[in-house]
Amino acid sequence: MAGDDHRPVALLKVGQQISQLLGTAPVSAWYLAFFAAESKREARDEIEQKRSQWPAGVQQVLEELDSIGMTTSSRIFHVPSSYYEWPLYQRALSMCAPSPAHLCKMVVMENKRWLPAHRKADGSQRIQQYVGVVVQYVQAVNVSRMADYVRALDGNVVARRHFNFRLLDEQTARELTGFTKNSVSPVGMRQKIPLIVCAAIQRLQPPVLWVGGGDVDFKLAMPVQALIDSTQNMVADISDPAQ
Repeated sequence: MAGDDHRPVALLKVGQQISQLLGTAPVSAWYLAFFAAESKREARDEIEQKRSQWPAGVQQVLEELDSIGMTTSSRIFHVPSSYYEWPLYQRALSMCAPSPAHLCKMVVMENKRWLPAHRKADGSQRIQQYVGVVVQYVQAVNVSRMADYVRALDGNVVARRHFNFRLLDEQTARELTGFTKNSVSPVGMRQKIPLIVCAAIQRLQPPVLWVGGGDVDFKLAMPVQALIDSTQNMVADISDPAQ
């Protein structure tokens, strides 16, 4: 039994060594090629066979992946129900993710000081009431920098005091996205809202990320740039290392 106590530490060290290796240019390129090959194989041999059995939220994600031509370049992972009881390094290892830093989540932020008066004459919003953010688990959203960034999108016309972003309550987030907690995906949202990808994610090597897959037991993996390009998401430096 005494030896068992050292297993988590040993696994963590192995994970760190793998992450360092995958961060080198030659191995990162190999990993991307492997990821692309697996994406195509799974789309051909597995997804079409299993998708009808998967939860509605996952099918919601797959439908948009189909529409934007991303089905063959993304991967779907079905994780155990105990997944969220695991430390980050164990979650990453279970899906062959290069490191815990590659594990991301999408959160929906609400501007608590948004007013109907912020709509433009044509009915569009001068500033947004709801904004989605894709952020790493090892990072946290800096709401002050986020407010400055969103305000600048409209030329700083609206006073800074009208910006106060906070995490949206779960019920409203579900109504907006169609997804429950720990399943929110930037792909397949019920209602389209502006989406910001934290700039730190662009620096990942290899440049792939894992995020919610439409159901708490499913995760979606895809190349970082593909997520940005296919959905025309914004990229901004609005996160800091988590405490």
